[in-house]
Amino acid sequence: MNNHEYEVGLRKTDLDTPSLLVDLPVVERNIKKMADYCRSAGVALRPHAKIYKATPIFAWMQIRAGAIGITVSKLSEAEVLAAGGIQEILIANQIVGPQKVRRLINLAGHTHVIVAVDSIKNAEELSFAAVSRGIRLDVLVEVNIGNNRCGVEPYDATLEFTGLLSKLPGLRFKGLMGYDGHLAFLGDLQERDRLSRLAYQILVDTSRCLERAGIPVDIVSGGGSATYRSAASVEGITELQAGTYVFNDTTYRNNGLDEFECALSILATIISRPNRPGAEELAILDVGRKALEVTYGFPEVKYPLGEIFSMPQEHSRLRIAPGGPDLEIGDKVELWVRDANGTVNLYDTIYAIRDEIVEAAWDLTGRGKVT
Repeated sequence: MNNHEYEVGLRKTDLDTPSLLVDLPVVERNIKKMADYCRSAGVALRPHAKIYKATPIFAWMQIRAGAIGITVSKLSEAEVLAAGGIQEILIANQIVGPQKVRRLINLAGHTHVIVAVDSIKNAEELSFAAVSRGIRLDVLVEVNIGNNRCGVEPYDATLEFTGLLSKLPGLRFKGLMGYDGHLAFLGDLQERDRLSRLAYQILVDTSRCLERAGIPVDIVSGGGSATYRSAASVEGITELQAGTYVFNDTTYRNNGLDEFECALSILATIISRPNRPGAEELAILDVGRKALEVTYGFPEVKYPLGEIFSMPQEHSRLRIAPGGPDLEIGDKVELWVRDANGTVNLYDTIYAIRDEIVEAAWDLTGRGKVT
């Protein structure tokens, strides 16, 4: 673990670069806004931690605001959160293979873990391990509601699957989950809302199919940041797994999630002002593709006015807007993060900024945890 004591109290522009910054008041407002919405909508919130790589401080901020637990994608993220004291964790993914199953069962021995399943082979593997350890493992059946990734097909197929699952010792069926990730960036917002409601209605109708057969369904879980309102509007959805809202990024903002503020930026340094014809407004920065995910395009410039028009591995080319400040080598530039999930995973440390001052420097303890 790094020692960041000397950085706390610095102005953010005094940090070494590239640095990952998070605007702490923005995060606090985003967390409160989602928590307040869920309370008003009558659904629980189990936010997804992959956006901040399972760093426990952010999970605790969400729980203190009212979240009932935390959702993760990876077993290793669950282990990081549990080590940070988080005791209610949903692994919204299938945990397959003897090594991972042993780790999962060990984790379930001291933390309440719920895990997704969508195959009897995997369920039998979990059942055997749970019985061997003498515990009951809670499971959700993942239902395919149109994302066409993991998941049992809805209605009768889920009913048949759950009936078989319920006979396995060591497992306790808790409910269903689904995800409409295929709709996240659908440009027509009204159509996105309509299709998302239909997708989550499939999940709810599947839960009612089970209940009519005498199988209680305690949890019906789903909803990402892009469609959280659509999911919450479907009667029978009990909880949301939205995650990106806590930081937001310009991709989600530009695709309709503008009620949450963008909190993440990258601080960079100007390392060259080329002196050649045609380069009068060109500045070269010390951040490139290795330090900023560009799957969705180049980052927008937060300060000063300008445009990133090229980004090799270790550099960026900034075209400074006419009439902007006379920037020199060594001056700092701040870039908005376009892909929060991808960018956060590139850094070991995130600097929490309040009023331009470093309030804290947190190690991203789940960074690189991919198992």
